Amino acid sequence: MRSKVLGLAVASLVFAGCATEPVARRPEFSAGYPVYDCPQHLEGQVRLAADVYPLPGPVSSRAYSIRTVGEVGRRLAIGVDPAGLDRHDRIVWSALSIASYGGTFTQWARLKTDHVLVDPGASDAALASEVSNGAVSAPEIATVKGSAGQIRVMRVARGSTELAGSHSIDVSVMPGGTVIDDTVLGEVRLWQADGSAVQPADAKIELTPIRHPPGLDAVQASLQLDYIVRLGASGEEWACSAEARVTLLDQDAVRQAFWDLGLAPKNAGRREWLALHSSETGAVRLTFDSPEAANSFAAWLQTTRATQVGGYNIGAFTQRQITATRPYGPLDAEAMQTYRPLRPQDLPTITVGPVGEP
Repeated sequence: MRSKVLGLAVASLVFAGCATEPVARRPEFSAGYPVYDCPQHLEGQVRLAADVYPLPGPVSSRAYSIRTVGEVGRRLAIGVDPAGLDRHDRIVWSALSIASYGGTFTQWARLKTDHVLVDPGASDAALASEVSNGAVSAPEIATVKGSAGQIRVMRVARGSTELAGSHSIDVSVMPGGTVIDDTVLGEVRLWQADGSAVQPADAKIELTPIRHPPGLDAVQASLQLDYIVRLGASGEEWACSAEARVTLLDQDAVRQAFWDLGLAPKNAGRREWLALHSSETGAVRLTFDSPEAANSFAAWLQTTRATQVGGYNIGAFTQRQITATRPYGPLDAEAMQTYRPLRPQDLPTITVGPVGEP
């Protein structure tokens, strides 16, 4: 009987010891995110960096009712460098926010980390498929949420997985935000098979609707990484953050691939631009989607000396304020005040150039 009582006493002491064993510190969460509580000795110890690489096109094909251009594909290669952490410390949770300035995200695709691949083309865009070691369960859980202005990547480590290192995500960016409706010269018939010019009365042209973003400044992105680091020595966890900024689209990428015809005096920039005019449609800038098409039309005008084509009169107008933001589209009231018919002496001065530029 005495031995049984002694055994119960020992067991009670063991359980009491377990109950009083301190639990390693954990961050507090609010609305699903940890409250920032990074101690001074951990601040700046994790560096965030990103590189941007062009993709051959948008990250996925999208069907538009009207031909739409301007969407650009980019791959963001993101590096999380635990340069100042101890080798036993690990990043066990992270939320990366990518916010765009000067453009919008139209699509995201293919988040790839060292452990998982998230594919929005799958039945569940937030489902991570295993890409390493053929393990039954993934070493991390990764999800992506996207909107026009922000993409958020959340990662949770399983077991002893380390979330530091590199990962990448593919995005489609539309510079300038909302697309605008415009018109370009579509199918034309200006030249015979033998290279001779079609007579103006027989020439045929077609105006084609097109949507595109206005040409704006370069698109920037700010990146903020909120993360939880678990200290190897104590098991404590702290919520910290790091930031970076990159250029998603530079000036060359945001300039839309349109060309137009202007009148340039000798050794000078273009001062007037050509437009088609009719009583039904008003005046529309002569805009082309390739420099070859623009040069072909200019050569046809100079060969035939035409002032009319396809039921439209050809005229010139002055663009008083040349800006990179909106040099396209039908002529507004101010431009119409400068509109005049094309004259024979104007023909030798016709010059092809990027839309809206001298």
